[in-house]
Amino acid sequence: MHEANLSVEAGTLTYRCHGDGPMIVFSHALGPLAWGPLDQLGRSCTVVIPDWERSSVPARTMGSLDWFEPLIREAGSERAALCAWSMAGPAAIYFAQEQPACLSHLVLVDVAGLGADLPPLRLRDLPHILFTKMRGHPTRGLVRAMWRNWVRSEAVDTRPLIEASYRFFRDTENALADPTEDEDEDDETLLEVLPSVHVPTLVLSGRHSTVLGPRHGRTAAAVLPQGEHVVFEESSHALQLEEVDAFEEAVARFVLATG
Repeated sequence: MHEANLSVEAGTLTYRCHGDGPMIVFSHALGPLAWGPLDQLGRSCTVVIPDWERSSVPARTMGSLDWFEPLIREAGSERAALCAWSMAGPAAIYFAQEQPACLSHLVLVDVAGLGADLPPLRLRDLPHILFTKMRGHPTRGLVRAMWRNWVRSEAVDTRPLIEASYRFFRDTENALADPTEDEDEDDETLLEVLPSVHVPTLVLSGRHSTVLGPRHGRTAAAVLPQGEHVVFEESSHALQLEEVDAFEEAVARFVLATG
C-alpha cells in the first residue's frame, strides 16, 4: 500500500492506495484503523482509504465528501464505489442521492440512523449523538465502553481504535458543536432519502449490533431501488474488523458483480 497526498481547498488530504481493479473508497473518521489492511480485497479491486489523522484538513471536510471526486480522479478513476461505516454512513447516503454520477456502488456498513421505528434522525443530527452522550466531555473510559459494545471478538485489538477515537472526539468537540436553532426541522430522515438513492447499494449489518442490526438493515435494503442486505452472524457493530474475510468477500462480490 502506498501513501499519497491530494491538495484540496481545505488543505492536504493524505490517503493510502493499493490493489488493481474497480476502485473502492473507504470512508470513516478513523481512516485505515477502521478498516484494517484489506489485503484480500486488493487482489481484485483498487482500495483507497483517506487517512484523516495525517491530513491537514478540518474535521468537517470529511463529512462533506467534497474530496471524493478529486480523490478518485487523482487515483485514476472517473467513478468509484464508496464504502462507509457507522457515523460516516449518513453523509454517504446524501452524497449518493445528490452526486450519483461519480459513484458506481454504495456500501453501508452498520450505519447509524436507519430503520423504520428509530427516532427520525436527520443528517445534521448524527455528528452530535455521541457528544450528547458524553455531555460535551469525551473521556477514554466512555470511548472504551463504546468499543466493548461494538466488538465481540477478543481477537480484535481495540486499543489503537480507542485511542484514535478519543483523539477524534477531543479534537473535533468544538467543530461538531450542537446544531443551531434556526436549522430546518423538516429535513428528510435518512430512511426517507433511501428511495432516491439510485446506485447499487449493499447494506451490511452485524447480528449482535445495537447500532443497525439485521431488522433495520432489512428495512433499509427494502426501500432502496437497488438494495441488497447481508448479515454478519458473529459480529457486533465493527463487522469489518471481526469477520474480515467475509467482509472483504462480500464487498468484492458486490462491486465486481453489479454495475
